Amino acid sequence: MNIRVRRGFAPLVFYLLIACIALSPLLFRATTHTGGEWTTDYYHFHWNYWWIRHALATPGLNVYETNFVLFPFSTNLALHTLTPFWFPAWASLEPLFGGGHPGTLLAMNVIMVIAMTLTGRVFYGLLRREGVADALALPFGVALQICSGMMLAAMLTTINYLSGFWLPLNLLTWGEIVRAAGRRRFIFAGLLGIAFYGTALTDLQHLLFLSLLIVPYGVWGVVTQPGWRGRFELLAASALSLGIMTVLLWVAGPLPALLSYDFASLSPQPITNAASIAFPDGFLSRFGTFDREITLGALILPLVALGAAAAVWRRNRTHPAEAVRRASPWFWLALMIAPLLLAAGPTVMLFGTQFDAPYTPLHRIFGGLFRSPARFDAAIIVAALLFAGKALTPLIRRVKLHPSLIAAPLLILVIADAHLFAPMPVQPVTRDYAAYHTIGAERGPGYDDLVVLEVPVAGGSGEAWVGEFKPMEAQFYGMVHGKRMLNGAVARAPLSHFWYWLYDDPMLAWLGQRRFLEPEAVEAQLRERLQTWKLGYIVVHGDWIGLDGPTFQEIVGYLNGLRDLVCPFAIEDEVVFYRTIAHPAGCPARTPPRTDSGDYRIDVGSPEDLAFTGWGWHRAETIFETTLRWAGEYPQAALYLDLPPGDYAVEIAAQAFHEARTLRLRVNGALLDESVLVSVDSLGTYAFTLPAGVVGSGAPLNLELIYEGWTVPGDIGLGEDRRRLAVAVDWIRFVPR
Repeated sequence: MNIRVRRGFAPLVFYLLIACIALSPLLFRATTHTGGEWTTDYYHFHWNYWWIRHALATPGLNVYETNFVLFPFSTNLALHTLTPFWFPAWASLEPLFGGGHPGTLLAMNVIMVIAMTLTGRVFYGLLRREGVADALALPFGVALQICSGMMLAAMLTTINYLSGFWLPLNLLTWGEIVRAAGRRRFIFAGLLGIAFYGTALTDLQHLLFLSLLIVPYGVWGVVTQPGWRGRFELLAASALSLGIMTVLLWVAGPLPALLSYDFASLSPQPITNAASIAFPDGFLSRFGTFDREITLGALILPLVALGAAAAVWRRNRTHPAEAVRRASPWFWLALMIAPLLLAAGPTVMLFGTQFDAPYTPLHRIFGGLFRSPARFDAAIIVAALLFAGKALTPLIRRVKLHPSLIAAPLLILVIADAHLFAPMPVQPVTRDYAAYHTIGAERGPGYDDLVVLEVPVAGGSGEAWVGEFKPMEAQFYGMVHGKRMLNGAVARAPLSHFWYWLYDDPMLAWLGQRRFLEPEAVEAQLRERLQTWKLGYIVVHGDWIGLDGPTFQEIVGYLNGLRDLVCPFAIEDEVVFYRTIAHPAGCPARTPPRTDSGDYRIDVGSPEDLAFTGWGWHRAETIFETTLRWAGEYPQAALYLDLPPGDYAVEIAAQAFHEARTLRLRVNGALLDESVLVSVDSLGTYAFTLPAGVVGSGAPLNLELIYEGWTVPGDIGLGEDRRRLAVAVDWIRFVPR
């Protein structure tokens, strides 16, 4: 390996090491965790790549249009954070790592390491090309690589923003165009067009960030180019680059979808909600990176001030011949000003007076679609460190210290300012359930068009949301089941695609717990949507709803009561998977498990009882290794089941709360003759007779426990429990006679 290759390879390894250290909290849990301690954007970035692969492999689908999220509406993805640039890497790595949750998580972690490594290495290359001393260029590359915006992007899995290398790469390529001549100049122009294309495929916002640097840099290149021929060639090269980008974006990019976008359908975020760098603290210190705060840190502006002092002291000026190769330090300082002002957001407070900032007209120009001026941080850092590096390099060379004596302390300061000693918080991704794989294995006619309805219903666009963030993670399951769904997030989706879930829709508003249940209205909507939406599955997440109140049991109890429409086909802990009659397999009989002795038994309090329980039951509990449920929320507690024709003895293991209570059974509206008095002392077995005439020919049975009153523990001095408690039930069995 020759010296030139070693010199290029060593910095790459160095920045790879820094990336691995910065991302180590993720890398050590790469198959199970993602960043943050709240619901981040990770789920739809993973889903994006599944969607691209699915759309490319399925006739009739378009990568830039989907109804697989926020169903039944089709959403244009031209402004969504699709980030197709990284798709080839994900598509290669995900199956290599075994697919599924571990495969996609590993693939995304590798992509993040690559993106962060490239950011440091490419910026280092730009600094060195601009004549910055190696002792400064090496730590300055790290400063961009682990800046606040980059670390926040890594935690949120927003790999569009994590791809910060596009700014220095495009500048580096344009610099080569300026320095080259003849055919070589146009070869680099073609490469710049491809780089523009990759920038746009990562995120269209990057073109905005880039424009603040490369447009003046381009003008500088033309103006300083000697001779009209050279200037004409640069103008032609610029046109070629833009033309290549445009053609590629039209043929294999979002341009057609962007031109057909209905901007009038959007509801942009108010300017008051723009995420900016806090003035002045955010420009002078590093704080809150993992609390969604982007800052410049404590080093960037001091380095600029130090560079300015050095430049003034030396009165260094760029020689005219040198200007053809490299821009002066002051040029980069001037380029820093625009993104610096924009990053402050719509207003700044100075000496007790509030002033409008330049971001306000930019917000209006883009119709409010650009909502994060803090993301100009990378443009600020690139320009600022180019200025500081170029201004300080002559001073560094005069001092004649070994480069390591300068680079090492500066690197320590950069790492300390980045708070790498305070590792990124991580959290487990939403749990993988076997039933989703079962749904995903159902392929072909009659299955591919089925829709999955997740409960609670929640979705959003980045500008607005309906419901809690956690249920939007159900979009992650779309990679497994491969079906259309409602829950999820599509950036800049029209508000009309999901806002009606809030209150207007009786069924979806109730399933999101924003409206009280209207049984008749909900049933009518469900019946209609089984046909028009081909609603094949309803998944009720007890862990997202919460098990302490009556809500989960209300939803499960109501759905269990719609015997002719839905049926549970799988239960995994607190999650109940329902199939509907729109499913080709329909609904099977709901017969309790049969024991070795021949009776049919419902183990009340076990996860499996959710297939049978209706209204009136509280959450499952375990008391001295006995699983049970208390009843009492309503005057009766319902069970739904099927039994073969015949006479049965019904035996119930029950215990009353606070006082003995009379218990009776009602089956399909008919009250059975017996009544029993349930004791408060301990669980006892109580028997009833279920005649064949009531059971019928195997028709569905609606069994209700009718009890005499209830007591609230908090009312009698037994803690703060506000539930209505009547009787606890351990099991119910049906013994054929």
